[in-house]
Amino acid sequence: MHIVTVAEMRELEAQAEHQYGLTSPILMRHAGQSAADIFMAQLLPHHSINDLEVLFLIGPGNNGGDGMIMADNLARAGALVSLYTWKTHELTIRGQPIAEQQIDKELTSGLQSADYVIDALLGTGTSRPLNEDMRALLARVEGERKQRPDLRVVAIDQPTGVHTDSGEVDPGTLRADMTITLACPKIGFFFFPARDFIGELHVGSIALPPTLEHNLSTEMLNTGLCRASLPKRPLNSNKGTFGKVMLFCGSQPYPGSAYLAGSSAARAGAGLITLAVTEKMLPTYASSFHEATFAILPEEPKSEISRGQAHDRAQALTEHLPGYRALLMGPGLGQSPETRETILQVLEDLRNQPPNKRPRLIIDADGLNNLSALEHWWTLLPEGTVITPHPGEMGRLCDSLKVSGGSIDRLQLAREKAREWNVILVLKGACTLVVSPLGETRINWKANPALATAGTGDVLAGMIAGFLAQGLIPFDAASLGVYLHSCAAERVSSELGDAGLLASDLLPQIPRVMRDILHTSFEEGSDITER
Repeated sequence: MHIVTVAEMRELEAQAEHQYGLTSPILMRHAGQSAADIFMAQLLPHHSINDLEVLFLIGPGNNGGDGMIMADNLARAGALVSLYTWKTHELTIRGQPIAEQQIDKELTSGLQSADYVIDALLGTGTSRPLNEDMRALLARVEGERKQRPDLRVVAIDQPTGVHTDSGEVDPGTLRADMTITLACPKIGFFFFPARDFIGELHVGSIALPPTLEHNLSTEMLNTGLCRASLPKRPLNSNKGTFGKVMLFCGSQPYPGSAYLAGSSAARAGAGLITLAVTEKMLPTYASSFHEATFAILPEEPKSEISRGQAHDRAQALTEHLPGYRALLMGPGLGQSPETRETILQVLEDLRNQPPNKRPRLIIDADGLNNLSALEHWWTLLPEGTVITPHPGEMGRLCDSLKVSGGSIDRLQLAREKAREWNVILVLKGACTLVVSPLGETRINWKANPALATAGTGDVLAGMIAGFLAQGLIPFDAASLGVYLHSCAAERVSSELGDAGLLASDLLPQIPRVMRDILHTSFEEGSDITER
């Protein structure tokens, strides 16, 4: 499913008319029907459409036209429909026009009795501040919702007042409980503050031929996309079929990082997990991670590091790498001079290996923090490297630039840096971005505050390593890891709430989510639906 800007959406509609004769009225008819179908599908089996009271706020343009057709479909299905037309200030209740002198009173009464308010005022492309009269109308709805929290608001295409390119929001914008966007999700929905106004997102059809989308490069991570990427599990397989992962992670102050990353790689389906550890650390990991194997590294020297000692440690690691498909470096390593020198030597060894012989590399956490201290650090990476910074790490990689966790500016930055650094960039945040050096972009919808806790990034890095080991190309492995990681978090937070999730809680949910995506109609939380 592609994500579009306003200009891209307009171009799609223009091409639909020019190439296929799909005029605006035809597209509008499909849009209104699809919105009605999605709305009714979300009601069932919990509510009946019969006698449901729905108040439509109708705007002057195409968005209002979509709302009119949706209203007609709901009325014919049995709903009690009222229409308030903002531009002309006309009110129709169950097909009966209301006299001008009674409109204000009847609108108040209609709001008080409505089960749903449908916001069909302004659609995609709105960039000007809202008219004060429109703000006042939306404020009346919000006032009623404060009095009656069971009143639900559904936005058609977008909540009125959301800027669909920038993610900015007018002060008068009404938060939607559900948004039924049309044809494609809009780019601004994935960034704050707009993300907080969308509610559950559903995508309605306007009957655009899929071939029109072939030039679009931004996709939304969803079940269908990720189902196609999940590695197959043939009956005649063995652990070698699913690849081996080496982890250069963890240290005495941070032993949990290696456990979490290694465990998540195994839960993602990798056949063998090996931790590169010192003999001193071996009992810690051997007692908690029974399924792992170990590559023993020389102890970290207590005195000043020499390049020769770093070479010895790096050599001990790289000698174990033949046959491994993925190498994860970074989580919990610390930032000592010895560690930095060892990382640099490992990177040099990898660059000197033929591309078809070396493992795929993913660098996270302290791997990135160590690199950020170096000028032109990206020139040290082998081609196809995946990096997974959170905003703070991204800022350090960009010479102390301040990077947001959720605003639109991070998208342009991620695209620029993925190209400049020639990496697959996973920029973590409320809606995580996955960007390739070619500018291909995938954005995750499933923002979840429960993931804002230590160790969850280690789990994500391990999952991506596990998918790399199973043969996925880096862009797909990163995308699949991001999506399944958020699905697993939804499962945990649906039981625990938004606080209290531990990173280790995610581990048993990873294979369950993969199973359900492969073998059932996956409907986890607010996963986006299409019609």
